[in-house]
Amino acid sequence: MKLLLSATSIVHAAHCRNVLRAAGIRAELRNTWLSGAIGEIPFRESAPQVWILDDHMEAQAWAALKTAAEPPPGPHWQCRHCHEWHEPQFGACWRCGASRD
Repeated sequence: MKLLLSATSIVHAAHCRNVLRAAGIRAELRNTWLSGAIGEIPFRESAPQVWILDDHMEAQAWAALKTAAEPPPGPHWQCRHCHEWHEPQFGACWRCGASRD
């Protein structure tokens, strides 16, 4: 088990964990309830943390987070089912759930 990152908010930490899980990397959150202790204990010790369960997956974890932070370039696309327009990083329609393909 290895600490991957300390986040500035629980929302950011949860997003990172979800990105990792979607990439098939086992991850968990720690320090999710310590924000009330900020000021009593050092900030870095109370910040929400993302841990990966398999140390050897660190490079893949960082690659998954980098990919999520930099969505692929490309044209917007229109859903074939409901005709809603979407940005290129989305693989399914937010409105009707139809797949992009």
